[in-house]
Order: sequence, then C-alpha cells, then structure tokens
Amino acid sequence: MGRQELLEYLLREIEKCGFEIFAVDILPIPAAVNVDKKLMIYNFKEASPFEIAHELIHILNKDNHRGEYFDAINPQEVRANHEALLLLWEIFEANGGTYEYFNVFVDTTDAPFELAYSIISKEYSEMHDYIVDYISYFNVLESVNIYHFLDHYHLNYCLYELAEKEFQKIFKVA
Repeated sequence: MGRQELLEYLLREIEKCGFEIFAVDILPIPAAVNVDKKLMIYNFKEASPFEIAHELIHILNKDNHRGEYFDAINPQEVRANHEALLLLWEIFEANGGTYEYFNVFVDTTDAPFELAYSIISKEYSEMHDYIVDYISYFNVLESVNIYHFLDHYHLNYCLYELAEKEFQKIFKVA
C-alpha cells in the first residue's frame, strides 16, 4: 500500500467513526481533531500517514482535552504516538511488509525513525522473550496453541502471525 492509499484508508476509518473531515492547505499544524464536536481538520499538503493515524488514535481513545499540540510529556500524546505506530505497522504487515523492509515502512508513513524503531523492535524482542518463557514451562512440547500463548501473556490477537513466525524460528520449522 502506497502513501496516498494509506492516507485515504486512514481518512475513511476516521469517517467511519462519524467525524466530519475538512482538508485545507493553510493549517499551521498537520492535523487536529475535536472529539466532542466530531470534527477533524488536516493540512492536505503537510499531513503524513503517521500524523493522521495519530489523530485516529485520539478519536478511538476519546481523548478530548490533550493540551498543546505535540506535548511530549502528555500521556495521551505519548499513547497516541505509540498506538499510531502499532496500527501503521499492523497495516504494513497486512500488506506484505516485513521487518526487513523497515525503512520502507518509515518512508511510507513518515513515522519518526527512532521512535518507530524503538517500538517495533521492542515488540519483536518482547515476543521472543515471551515465547522462551512460555516454552520453559513444559517438559515436552508437542504442539503450541498460539491463541493460548497470546492469552497467557495478555497480547493482542493481531500479533498472531508474529508469534507464529517466532515459534517457527525457535523450533526451526519452515
């Protein structure tokens, strides 16, 4: 999925939430939402998929009083950045993207590289650690129920494929 397709997809998701969207070219910030009035305004010349996904996360979390734009210490802004990256990564993987093409992910989404790298690589390393911990509970492991594993560690089912690949890597199964 290219950058423009991704933007269109994210904007459709915002519309599905019942928001009216205004595209302008004079907004001094990339995008903003008013959750109470169900309005979104974005600068169609400047807004990136990451910034639109960030606003979508505010909508999904019903964040209505967030303070200043890009307030780095506001927990709602930190959460929106984190969850926007995970949402975009999920879309990237669903469209055939892999960790080997991380730079393509960053280029397509305009996500901040360092933040994206720290969050996505952490997901991969945590998954490995969880799997090693999980299999250490068994004397003999004949089969693995990945959904049981995800439930055991309170992980989202959207991580199924990542967990499956990691189990295959650990057990050296193709």
